[in-house]
Amino acid sequence: MVFPGKYLVDIPDDKGVHIKSAGAKGEKYIYKYVKYYRNAAGEPRNKAKAIGKLDPASGRMIPNRNYFELFHVEPSLPDVDIWDYGYSYLVVKVCRDIGLLTCLSRVFGERAMDIIVMAAYMIREGNAMDGLDDWQQRNYFPGYDRLLTSQASSRIFTSLTGAKQNEFFAYWVKETLGDGSVCYDVTSISSYAQAMPAVERGYNRDGEELAQFNLGMFCDEVSKMPLYYNCYNGSLTDRTNLSYVLANAKSVGIERVKMILDGGFWSEECLTSLHACCEAYTVGMPLHLKESERLLLAHGAGIEKYAHEVPGHQHVSCVAVETVLYGVRGRVLIYYDSWNHLNQCVDLSHTIDRLKAELESLERYPKSRLNRYKPYFTLTRHEQDNGFDYTVDMEKIDHMRARKGYFLLFSTDMVSSPADLLDYYRAKDADEKLFSQIKVDMDGNRMRTHNEQTTDGKVFVTFVACLIRSMMLHRLANYLNENATSMKKAFAQLSNISIVSSPNGYRFTKALTKKQKQILAAFHAVDDIIGSVKDPMSTLKS
Repeated sequence: MVFPGKYLVDIPDDKGVHIKSAGAKGEKYIYKYVKYYRNAAGEPRNKAKAIGKLDPASGRMIPNRNYFELFHVEPSLPDVDIWDYGYSYLVVKVCRDIGLLTCLSRVFGERAMDIIVMAAYMIREGNAMDGLDDWQQRNYFPGYDRLLTSQASSRIFTSLTGAKQNEFFAYWVKETLGDGSVCYDVTSISSYAQAMPAVERGYNRDGEELAQFNLGMFCDEVSKMPLYYNCYNGSLTDRTNLSYVLANAKSVGIERVKMILDGGFWSEECLTSLHACCEAYTVGMPLHLKESERLLLAHGAGIEKYAHEVPGHQHVSCVAVETVLYGVRGRVLIYYDSWNHLNQCVDLSHTIDRLKAELESLERYPKSRLNRYKPYFTLTRHEQDNGFDYTVDMEKIDHMRARKGYFLLFSTDMVSSPADLLDYYRAKDADEKLFSQIKVDMDGNRMRTHNEQTTDGKVFVTFVACLIRSMMLHRLANYLNENATSMKKAFAQLSNISIVSSPNGYRFTKALTKKQKQILAAFHAVDDIIGSVKDPMSTLKS
């Protein structure tokens, strides 16, 4: 742990604390005996750890990490001259504006700001907590003076129990959930933990050679805000566990809503359980199903007529067919995108040409790679040698081309138009973008924790970080597009807003730049940040 300036504490008046000189300069260090024992000859021996360095001017001690661990002391932030302020200020303001600070405070009390500070760190620095204390000493959070080490963060993670988390979700869902649809999707989080029952081998969506647990995320379709997540065993499939996830979501207030899911959830069990738990749902219908083939054959021809055009969606047509699947009444919406049809047919032709060139270069019958060629070619092996002949299977290719550009949705929503349902389904990528934030932007694709309680708490804080970042991304969307820049660069601009502390209070080290004002304006925060320096506690006031 490195402190800016001198962070001084009294030398502990404790048994085994002593001072020793070390180094060429004879600097004095404070040690504490941590173990007493006798060697093989029966002679008394001891083991000591350095807990700090003597400050000759004051007679006090500059502590190190061992001091805080051995004496179970929570360090406080030292007084420093200059702090980065813009980013930390805006994080707290966003938490206040969206009601997150209120919801966290109701459930976790003083721990609320611990959670927000750790979440702010994850957004900027990633998932590993080793540098939390150093980072925190450069970033000023108004009214918050507790210094969090990586060990302290582990203790906080453990304290965020499942019961407390569910209590928070009940408040958060009530605060955030609108009247529209709720999207749901699942990702895999790899883990090094050996003793966690939920960490198991299964289908890893990232191709990691690690055990995993699954994370199912609910997201409000309109606001794109995360609502709730549910963790379950890595070996369970999404379809198998869906009814249990929905029951858990119902317990925190997500019920009788319109669900949007992709085709990976397609199964009889899913469709029937969704029908019992949701007001309505829309799910992608795989094209390889016999029922999909039947519907396309019966209703796909002539779909490009003007009467079937989807308003607001260029080159997209739709025919809706009422039907009953697995005892559930609904509509299959057959969409056709003429542009996608053209592009996919071109891609198909390129694929066939590439495989033709491969086959032309082969001298032997490709026994080990037949699955690569069989969908497109008929291969005939020579009887007298290892050679072969090939021809393009025109019937198969024409069948593939005829299906390009089509996609199907099954929906029990009998009111929404095909245009609305298409918008809802395409908006489902809100969950995928949230997963991208967790895995890529915050380095959360692997959990570096080793027990269930710590991992549960860390996943919760990661969820909070995702909430904060999602809202900041939403507010900054126009600025990022207009300036062709990234969130990382916008955060760097904010961190360059710094304040200086003195006995008389705080002041900015320099004037706000044009870019900084543009970023702050997206949050209606230009005047607010100036006022917060005059009254730092105002940032935490609701």
